[in-house]
Amino acid sequence: MHSNSPVTKTDLSRFLQKQPNIFLAKYLPFSVYRRYLSMIGFYYYGVNGEERKELLASLRFVLGKRFGKLKFGYILLKTYLGIFDHYYEKMINAHKSLTGMKKHVNKQISFTGKNRLNQIIEKNKGCLLVTGHFGAIEYIPLYLASNNYRPTIILRFKTEKLKAALAAKSKSVDLELIDADSPNALFKAFNAINEGRLLITLCDEIHHWRPSKKENARLFGRLVPKDRTLDILYRRLKVPTCFGIIKREKNGYDLSIHPLADGEEKISLCETAWDQLEQTVYRYPEQWYQWPKFHSEFTRYSMNRECYGN
Repeated sequence: MHSNSPVTKTDLSRFLQKQPNIFLAKYLPFSVYRRYLSMIGFYYYGVNGEERKELLASLRFVLGKRFGKLKFGYILLKTYLGIFDHYYEKMINAHKSLTGMKKHVNKQISFTGKNRLNQIIEKNKGCLLVTGHFGAIEYIPLYLASNNYRPTIILRFKTEKLKAALAAKSKSVDLELIDADSPNALFKAFNAINEGRLLITLCDEIHHWRPSKKENARLFGRLVPKDRTLDILYRRLKVPTCFGIIKREKNGYDLSIHPLADGEEKISLCETAWDQLEQTVYRYPEQWYQWPKFHSEFTRYSMNRECYGN
């Protein structure tokens, strides 16, 4: 296809969130829409050679020495499908009816670690839940809200239509959305904790990390400046902190939540949370959504080590 094609002038996220796909998300059956998004997703990568190269470079960068060619090829295929599943979940979560989505997530999700989270929530002091762009991350807020956990999530919106759709839906359940790019995001996060809410944030948006000038951390075995954001948040909030992941399984999803710290322990939340996520990515690499840009983002971020002389 010619390089001036509209498909090659937009990224995957905006391509899959075009208006016709929003319309179809509302009305197609779940399984049909999932297959449809996979089909047009493969089309997108088929005509975007640079995007294919970037995804392949990211997987080789992290997994190249861990698997043989046959296994690596299988993981690459599954990773494509995992990326398309991410957008399928994102689109139906935003654009299907609230009633339909609540029924869907409550039917499909099993909750491992529920009792541990309940024990923390019952103290009504607030809780910090760290997660990553893994598995069915899009379902976590709605599932927790529909089960009376009063979640607040810090997130970024790729399109204004997505932001509007999620904002409208959140008003009908006890779910608070905080735009990470808004100037008062930190104030809203503190306020959520003060109200005893469950604050959800992500640990793997490397292009938004605030690098330390003195401390390093390891990402997939490579030394980089440590992100200060989570450590600052943990020290200031002083609340129990958990790590949560929602994994796609053959017949549904498993949401697992594990305690990390009680709010008083002196830990690096950046390192502790990343270690949890990294172990999960090594086990289920096809379910991590950050692969498409990871290699280039990691390369840019790691240059900070040289700049700071660490």
